[in-house]
Amino acid sequence: MICDILDDCRELLEIKGDPQSAYWLASQMVEMRMWRASEHDVRAALVKDISEKGERSLFVKVADDEYALRSWAKS
Repeated sequence: MICDILDDCRELLEIKGDPQSAYWLASQMVEMRMWRASEHDVRAALVKDISEKGERSLFVKVADDEYALRSWAKS
């Protein structure tokens, strides 16, 4: 069930299969009518989740502005 921006990020990253930028994630959310979010909203949600949850976060920052699912980074 998709309830918020982070759910959308997880869903999109699972579909794409590669790390993606906040810009790409936001544009896909709008295009697929999943969530109305700006690039800034997406980046802020990811950064907040990563900083608050640390290694318990589903997400990890892998490059300057690219995020991936933590499970990928451990592979």
